[in-house]
Amino acid sequence: MEICYLINQLAPGGAPTLLLDIVRNSSDGESYTICQMEGDTSLANEFSQSGAEVVNFGARFKFDPIAMSKMASYFRKNEFDILHAHLPYSQTLARTIGRVGKVDKIISTQHSFPSNYHPITRFLERQTRWLDDATIGISKAITQSFRESPTRTDWYTIYNGTNVERLSKKTEHSDSNKLKSKLDIEEETIFLNVGRYVPVKSQSDLIRAVSMRESHFQDSHFLIVGWGPLEAELTQLADDLGVSDRVTITGQVPKEDIHRYYALADAFILPSKSEGFGICLIEAMAASLPVIATDIPGVREVVNDEKTGLLVPSSSPNKLANAIIELESVEKRHSLGKSGFKRVSNRFDIKNTIDQHTTLYHQLSPEDLQ
Repeated sequence: MEICYLINQLAPGGAPTLLLDIVRNSSDGESYTICQMEGDTSLANEFSQSGAEVVNFGARFKFDPIAMSKMASYFRKNEFDILHAHLPYSQTLARTIGRVGKVDKIISTQHSFPSNYHPITRFLERQTRWLDDATIGISKAITQSFRESPTRTDWYTIYNGTNVERLSKKTEHSDSNKLKSKLDIEEETIFLNVGRYVPVKSQSDLIRAVSMRESHFQDSHFLIVGWGPLEAELTQLADDLGVSDRVTITGQVPKEDIHRYYALADAFILPSKSEGFGICLIEAMAASLPVIATDIPGVREVVNDEKTGLLVPSSSPNKLANAIIELESVEKRHSLGKSGFKRVSNRFDIKNTIDQHTTLYHQLSPEDLQ
């Protein structure tokens, strides 16, 4: 089956990371092409090395007519069984321009809540959604939020996944002392956050939580790994609050090295104000890390409070600080980490995600089963 993914860009965020895991772990019966519209190409080489063809339409801005013309020409010349679009901008283009080409079926996956998108982006996505042959939400919360708008489509919920066995083995065999020395960290307990430096990820709440209970964290260190426009602002906030010796803003880390940070950490923290799912959560759980996360839709479907992690109210640094203190207990961390690993292995392995996608593809194009 010939499958084409269309996505905005190939930065090491949630959606591109999911697609990379799918390509890496799919059977030989599927052939993948990754088309990106614009921007960051960080993961392009990894897609190519995993056997996918990578095409960049090189848009200079949203709805660049030159890039759209290239896209239309490409889909007229190349035949695909499935065109699977990720994120609203790419979905709008797939549903319209994709229809002029040799595309059998068009699918969209929604990775975030409609309220998180620009009003124009939201409007265009809603107006073109009827052109989908199927639409996927990455969590029940996402699916429900889009179903509230009265646009006809067949909806499916398919959870994101990760290669649990691969990540578990890589973290187990990683030399964490080497990274600890490189980062010049001496503290015994290390808390990790991974995510883009953007307002919705709310790493500032984590920094404020550390400053509120600084006396409790003399033997702890906090790593905030990611990239984005707020990097300098987060670094300045840690300086202003006097916790720069406890908090390290690492900047972007190569995707192939992220397991080293999971291996180094003792616990994982996700203070986001909104998450459609949270791939970083299941990566942390695959590394047997206990997690602290905000009690928000999407996250609740991943983390079982007091069983696989701790849930705290969003935008509440004080409650977050209390949860961090609770995880200073080695016994508590071990118990939650063990339960989290069991849950992610059973529920969120990438094989489950691939199987559900493949089943849907063949359901829409049954002739490919012949």
